[in-house]
Amino acid sequence: MPAKFRAADAAINWHGTDDSTPPGHSIATGTDSLGTAYLWLFKGNQPTDEAFVGSVLIPTCSGQAPTVYGRGGGFAGTAPDTKAALEKLAARAAA
Repeated sequence: MPAKFRAADAAINWHGTDDSTPPGHSIATGTDSLGTAYLWLFKGNQPTDEAFVGSVLIPTCSGQAPTVYGRGGGFAGTAPDTKAALEKLAARAAA
């Protein structure tokens, strides 16, 4: 599944934290092996396969809602914005 993060197949453009990052996590932006743009959420401060929590498909058109995928790449819903999407992923991982 393309929504599942694999470090070997990902091209990370940026990694760190910002005001939308849930506490105890870090985020990365980049593309998968198909060139699809994602925002990935990781537990802790390293973008590794083991720390991967889930991904957010970055909208390509105005008005599109971010699409959320869980750790295994399965659909986890949509969110009104990126911050809400990241919070959804962090809450799922904690449950």
